[in-house]
Amino acid sequence: MTNGSALFRTVVDTNLLVSGLLYRRGSPYELVLAILAYRLIVVMSPPLIAEYARVLPDRKFAERYGVDPILVKELLGFIGLRGHHAVLMEPLPVVVRDRKDEMVLATALGGRADFLVTGDNDLLALRDEPLIAPLRIVTVREFLDALAGSG
Repeated sequence: MTNGSALFRTVVDTNLLVSGLLYRRGSPYELVLAILAYRLIVVMSPPLIAEYARVLPDRKFAERYGVDPILVKELLGFIGLRGHHAVLMEPLPVVVRDRKDEMVLATALGGRADFLVTGDNDLLALRDEPLIAPLRIVTVREFLDALAGSG
């Protein structure tokens, strides 16, 4: 982010969207609301969008946990319309403990994101890695605090 009026370019890990949609309270839900209020720019890549589209609107998931399908559709539509597409950075400058998380980090680095917001300890373990600077890997609470301080 370059000045007080710019929006943070942010990759949001799928686990946080799932949490926000499931519980509709707490920090993950605040993040979902911030996305819908266009308080950040969601940076995405084709594989990340595919993961969102595979996981979030799953009917069994929605029925089992009472996820609001209208909110899911609104969130996916908003991200599709307002999100910024990134080309994955390959090769990655660091080793990720869980290979499934490589796509998330590659999206953030390729999309020149300011933040990667996650609850995944394998990604959070990289937060102090100088090879990924200036990207900041943070928890949802840390991101919401940064977002509140930028406005």
